[in-house]
Parts: sequence; structure tokens; C-alpha cells
Amino acid sequence: MKKIVPILLMATLGINSGSAQEPQNKKSEQAEVKVEKLAETSCSWDGATLPSYPTTTPQITILRYTFPPHQRLSGHRHFIINCGVMLKGELTIVTTDGRERTFKAGDALVEMIGTVHYGENRGDEPAEVVMFYAGTEGLALKEEVK
Repeated sequence: MKKIVPILLMATLGINSGSAQEPQNKKSEQAEVKVEKLAETSCSWDGATLPSYPTTTPQITILRYTFPPHQRLSGHRHFIINCGVMLKGELTIVTTDGRERTFKAGDALVEMIGTVHYGENRGDEPAEVVMFYAGTEGLALKEEVK
């Protein structure tokens, strides 16, 4: 009886009599999906309230921008809601009245609507950001301003 109990216990636990042990349930080794909220807001990064969505059929555009080191965009403004996530590097957004904010890898960025601004990579590494635009067909993503 003494030999049977350990063998039954080993069988119940999924252990074979050899020295190697193999996991019986591979699913328990898989990682859980991680969800991290990066942004939830009704305001752009400067605190202004975002406008209402257009009432026509929406058009979503997703763009990946890569800013070379020390690159500066020309002044522009958006008339549609857009937001993004910095993937690499740093990007500083500057308004014409001198307000600015620097976004780093992992940061969420909710752009200003109707305010003239530009983006600038002041660093020595490329900066990458993926931007999501919620507009409508025929509506420009941005308007260049001189």
C-alpha cells in the first residue's frame, strides 16, 4: 500500500516516475493581455475643449511620422480631432504664442484644434509618432500656415 499512494499522488499531480517533469497545462504559461489607458480626455494638450464630431460619414486616417534629429515642421493647424502615441524619441509642440510641451516615447498626444503650432525634434535621435485623425472625406488633416 505504501508504494501505491506515492504513485497515485504522482499521477494525480501529473508527475511521471522519471526525473523530467513536463507541464500538463500549457495555457497557464501564456501571458495575460495587458491594457494600459494612455489617454481619456475631452481636451487637447493645452487644455482647450475638443470640438464636436462632424455629422457626415467619418473617415479615420492613421499616419506614422518619423522626424529626423533637429527637424522642425512648418506652422500648421488642424480642424479635425487627432491624437497619437509617441513611439521613439522626443517631440516638442510649440504654439505661435510660445506655449510648448515635449512628448516622450510612450506619451499620448491630443493635438490642438484651430491653433497654429509646429512640431520640432530637438534631440539627436529620430522621433516617431503614430497619429490618428477623426475627420470626414475631403477634409484636410492639416492646413499649412506661413
